[in-house]
Amino acid sequence: MVDKAWVHLCRADPGYEKGASEFVRDVAAALGDVDMIVCPCIDCRNIDRHYSNVVVDHLVTRGMDEAYKRRSDWYHHGELNYGVEGETKSSQRNDEIVGLYKAAGFLDEGFGATADFGMLPADNVLHTSLYEVKKFLKSFDMGYEKIHACVNDCCLFRKKYKKLENCPKCKVSRWKTNIHTGEVKQDVPQKVLRYFPIIPRLKRMFRSEDMARDLRWHFTNKSIDGKLRHPVDSVTWDQMNAKYPSFASEERNVRLGLSTDGFNPFNMKNSMYSCWPVLLVNYNLPPDLCMKKENIMLTLLISGPHQPGNSIDVYLEPLIEDLNHLWNNGEVTYDAFSKSTFTLKAMLLWTISDFPAYGNLAGCKVKGKMGCPLCGKNIDCMWLKFSRKHVYMCHRKRLPPTHSFRGKKSWFDGKVELGRKGRILSGREICQNLRNFKNEFGNLKRSGRKRKKPVCTSVGSEVEDLSSESEEEEEEELQVDVEELLRWKKKSIFFKLPYWEELPVRHNLDVMHIERNVAASIVSTLLHCGKSKDGLQARKDLEELGIRKDLHPTIKGKRTYLPAAPWSLSRTEKKIFCRRLLDFKGPDGYCSDISRGVSLDECKVTGLKSHDYHVLMQQLLPIALRGLLPKGPRLAIVRLCAFFNHLCQRVIDREQLLVMEDEIVETLCMFERFFPPSFFDIMVHLTVHLGREARLGGPVHFRWMYPFERYMKVLKDFFRNPARPEGCIAESYLAEECIQFCSDFLRNTTSVQEKLDRNTEYENVSILEGRPISADSRVTLTEMEKNIAHLVVIQNMAVVEPYVEVTEIILLDYNVFYVALFRCQWAVLGNGVKKEDGFTLVNLHHNQTSFLRDPYILASQAKQVFYSREDESSSWYVVMRGPCRRYSKEEVQEGNADIGPLPSTVVMDVDMDESENSQTDCEGIYV
Repeated sequence: MVDKAWVHLCRADPGYEKGASEFVRDVAAALGDVDMIVCPCIDCRNIDRHYSNVVVDHLVTRGMDEAYKRRSDWYHHGELNYGVEGETKSSQRNDEIVGLYKAAGFLDEGFGATADFGMLPADNVLHTSLYEVKKFLKSFDMGYEKIHACVNDCCLFRKKYKKLENCPKCKVSRWKTNIHTGEVKQDVPQKVLRYFPIIPRLKRMFRSEDMARDLRWHFTNKSIDGKLRHPVDSVTWDQMNAKYPSFASEERNVRLGLSTDGFNPFNMKNSMYSCWPVLLVNYNLPPDLCMKKENIMLTLLISGPHQPGNSIDVYLEPLIEDLNHLWNNGEVTYDAFSKSTFTLKAMLLWTISDFPAYGNLAGCKVKGKMGCPLCGKNIDCMWLKFSRKHVYMCHRKRLPPTHSFRGKKSWFDGKVELGRKGRILSGREICQNLRNFKNEFGNLKRSGRKRKKPVCTSVGSEVEDLSSESEEEEEEELQVDVEELLRWKKKSIFFKLPYWEELPVRHNLDVMHIERNVAASIVSTLLHCGKSKDGLQARKDLEELGIRKDLHPTIKGKRTYLPAAPWSLSRTEKKIFCRRLLDFKGPDGYCSDISRGVSLDECKVTGLKSHDYHVLMQQLLPIALRGLLPKGPRLAIVRLCAFFNHLCQRVIDREQLLVMEDEIVETLCMFERFFPPSFFDIMVHLTVHLGREARLGGPVHFRWMYPFERYMKVLKDFFRNPARPEGCIAESYLAEECIQFCSDFLRNTTSVQEKLDRNTEYENVSILEGRPISADSRVTLTEMEKNIAHLVVIQNMAVVEPYVEVTEIILLDYNVFYVALFRCQWAVLGNGVKKEDGFTLVNLHHNQTSFLRDPYILASQAKQVFYSREDESSSWYVVMRGPCRRYSKEEVQEGNADIGPLPSTVVMDVDMDESENSQTDCEGIYV
């Protein structure tokens, strides 16, 4: 064995150089007193060979490659695995192991066979069977409970129903039956809920000293400048701390968020089979750790093939009971950081889900006349006769009483708006309205029985609620709003949590899906493809409503002609729009290849994912529309994109959110002016509430579905056995949870779930890492170039504002260290940089001579931007700035996160001439 203790010392330590010299000497001797050996430094990476003294010099000045340093065997320098006698034997043994795993298919038998294979060191204490390993893990409270459920989602066979053979409601058998003989298969349940208890898992988080320290982060890192960086800065956090001071006084009490959604484990894009995991996230952790998949907990796994729908409360019972226990009584927990015990308590702050699951969790309707769960009965809903759908308009009611839009009859529905916006009900008011609501769980349509309509019974009704073991306590008689009651399908099980009705935001609107659906509607309508909101039926609706007579359909011969509308693009404009998207190239990790979904011949955009539409709304859409639409609708779209751009920042100013809440109302009114009524589905309306929820709940990065959707992809990858998809997921999750827990106690290890960066970062700022796209070369600078470059290094010039195009990356070799410089071509304000419609444009092809004597900047002084070209003949490029690929602590703490190329404010001229908003050079459509 090679002595490796020296490699963990500081390189300035004399022991490091001594260890490196002994290591190189021993390796050269072991390889037969060779003159040159492979150099393991961070630059050579075991590829280049050097003389021994050069290798020692590289190790001292540069350090050893981090990936190679973490290996247990330095195989490039003659070290073999334990128990292996030679290279031939090692290769043969590896081939045999690969064959063994392929034959076993990674099953339980494969583990036992590997343990007996003789590949481990002598006197090892590894268990020889997977059964013994699982039994050992139970001592760490690692496992899950299997709870039988009614196949129609009526109840769980637990507590007083534990010994029943049939469902007490639908009378369907608990057990599977043989499809050929009809014989009941005893002890083979039709449906199983897998519950991963949260109490031992939360307690286990405090067993790791590092994790226990991170769980205190929220207590001492609250923002003091009025900006929102984390849910700890939100109104919800402050109100709950003020309401329950004893809970807030213990810094180790945890705040949780719950998310759920369904996915098809068979990797098919349909709902023929829907498996529903329920996930928890811990908001005590700092922002860079909070939403990482290593810290997301799987708590419930609801079996398919059918989604639970409104009956999801049945499956949430075990989780709600544990949450109640953690709130009321708490659990004695050992804290590895303070080396003491305390009583752990927990609070569930909110749920996170897409809009259909929102309705399932909250128990309210999410479509129809009262489709908005926040507005309720106060929403203005209109049924379109020809489009055959409900739309949600009349956003002028939310404007100030003196706003000029209220009197613009011809711009909107032909009426003066005198109404006022309704009030959003609090949790306490909702709970009071639903205090007598009788829940009816179970999807009885599957068993052929008609489902009863939920009713509001009197207090003390004799009807038994199968979803709970005991009935709600009798409350004082209060007046019930019958109209408001019509939009509810159930009283959510979350109201069993004592604090739930006090929360300002109980269920979050998912910005991810809202942004995606709104962007898809805009793009499809502009290009008149896919799910376009324009068409013959939409124009007939305009005729039915008696508004915008210039857009009504007309009969020309045997065909119907649809006049060009303000949102219409000509064939030439569509090609320009698609060409700009097709030619777009972003930096590494910014987005997927959007051009794959763009068809230039058909002028269509299809097949984009949610994150692709996110990139469109954040930056690309306003740039792609520059100069294409009339001014009015184009500015309306730019305003909407700017709203989402500001909303999705990692740092948000409270005062700015108040302004955004007013601006989004005005923006939606502008959309009502220019776009057809069929455009305003529920997703467009929900944008009016996003600013309020960000103000109450904090940045959207902690409350949207992106991290949970990605985690469900991890769960989907666990799937192996088509006959038992949920069993595969549960067992694989348990194995990774075990490895993750053990890795917290091992140094210099990488978690099995941790994603490694393609471009490794190092603490040494003098190291420039990356993957070159062309061959590098060693050059000698002229005396003048060397003096200029050296002057930049020693003066450490101030951050420069002009835009530059990097032409060369130069590493100045100072023998002991390197310094990275960029050789640039400059574009400065004046003839190289200009402002247009709020965007910054740069001429990268203009001859700049003012900086020829100062072409260098330090790499640390540059901020990455990228450019979108206007067209193939233009020399002007729109400047774009993407977000950081990973969480930047410095940027977030300073509060100066970049918001991209969109103008900070887009002023809408309310007295804009109508000629500026009409299409004059665009052809209509024949249908």
